[in-house]
Amino acid sequence: MLRALLLCLAMMPLAMPVQAGLWNNIKGMFGSGERCQPPSIRVLVAHDLEKADLHVNGAYSLYDPYSNCYISTRFVGKARTILPMGDGLKWGEAFPGLYQLRIAPEDCCGLVAVNGVDYSGSVTVYDIGGTISIVNQVSVEEYVRSVLSRPELQGLHPETLAAIAITARTNAYFQAVNPKNTYWAVDGNKVGYIGYGTDPIATDRAVGVTRFMIMSQSSLYEDLATPFAARFGSDGSASKDDRVSQISIDDAEKMASKGDHAAQILGKAFPGTTIMLLNY
Repeated sequence: MLRALLLCLAMMPLAMPVQAGLWNNIKGMFGSGERCQPPSIRVLVAHDLEKADLHVNGAYSLYDPYSNCYISTRFVGKARTILPMGDGLKWGEAFPGLYQLRIAPEDCCGLVAVNGVDYSGSVTVYDIGGTISIVNQVSVEEYVRSVLSRPELQGLHPETLAAIAITARTNAYFQAVNPKNTYWAVDGNKVGYIGYGTDPIATDRAVGVTRFMIMSQSSLYEDLATPFAARFGSDGSASKDDRVSQISIDDAEKMASKGDHAAQILGKAFPGTTIMLLNY
């Protein structure tokens, strides 16, 4: 009874028409214990650079990600070039013996600009063999919003875009806990990650209406979400471990134009999966 009530309450703010069929095809992961925090994902945003311009607006804290130790908090923003110096990093001031540095804005809405591109969340700079690599740790919801803002996805039917949003979130959840290496989970350049910006209205709606929804390979009757490496359509960059949709975006558009909703599109694209609403 409680689960049904929570589902009804959760449905209220959703916009039509995406909600109409989608909510009939999901399982709400409402546990009785404390809710955990929504996950984040580490995205490579710069690689193998001699230096990078780094700009933080407002207060920020510095950490050593290697030891996970707090260094200090600065209450005034900073715009300087960061570069490796052989014996550590230099960002206006020198950090001798420190070959990695995490910059985290104190304001939850604070941004860090890397070479003119804004990113929400924190940014970590690594000196790897004398060159700079930079990783943005961002919430999965903001990550999905960014990758869905790509120009080639604009103009799609709302149901198609909602299906792509759930697919991108499913993949992000999987990659976040199965990272490519020690430093980052995904390469932003390969997935079309464009950082923080003004989202197209259709993108914002698709991400909002599917918030915390993923596909799971577990059944509807299991209280265990099992996301997977999902990709909607193949652009030739899919790895052997990716599960590529069995229909194309054009096929999804045809289904949506005939009145099929996002859950029906995903059922055709990824048969045997369940759409789950995670509890945060």
